[in-house]
Amino acid sequence: MREYRFQATPETVEALRQLRGAWRGMMVAEHSITVVLQDQRAVRIQSDTVDVESLFDAHRLQAEVEDAEGMYGVPVDAFANGNNDIVLFTGVTWSEPQGAVRAEGFSAQSVMHFSGHPGQLSDTAEVVCITTDAFVIAASDGSGVLIRTGLRPGSVDVERNPDKVRAFLVDRGYSAA
Repeated sequence: MREYRFQATPETVEALRQLRGAWRGMMVAEHSITVVLQDQRAVRIQSDTVDVESLFDAHRLQAEVEDAEGMYGVPVDAFANGNNDIVLFTGVTWSEPQGAVRAEGFSAQSVMHFSGHPGQLSDTAEVVCITTDAFVIAASDGSGVLIRTGLRPGSVDVERNPDKVRAFLVDRGYSAA
């Protein structure tokens, strides 16, 4: 197995740390999420892509701090007071050898690519890229928001439904059911 890493940079980790502070609002688009902080700064989160090997891409979350002058976003009351917590999650993207996985409509010569968490990685994976594919921000009242790389390349998904956030945390082994 050939293994690569495409995880959060120190700059991204530092930008995400800012989400612990008080929020003014959040703006969600297909390819980015911007959290506007009370201190006139914003944290912009987007998907970053790398071509690991020919025809094999991996995605990670990238964040940067920018000026928020004139930005407000939709208020997210639970995060307005600060004291938020953030947890980053490791994901994997891998390919299976030709013919190892069959799917309707694909030839026996097709190479299949998968994404998931490290516990889902198959023993037959040929190429693996370890990524930072998600994070959860928890407010002091216990509510949370999940931000993760989207199903469509380059997209970012936001989930605020408590049941879905909890299911993600259980699936990733972070909390018990």
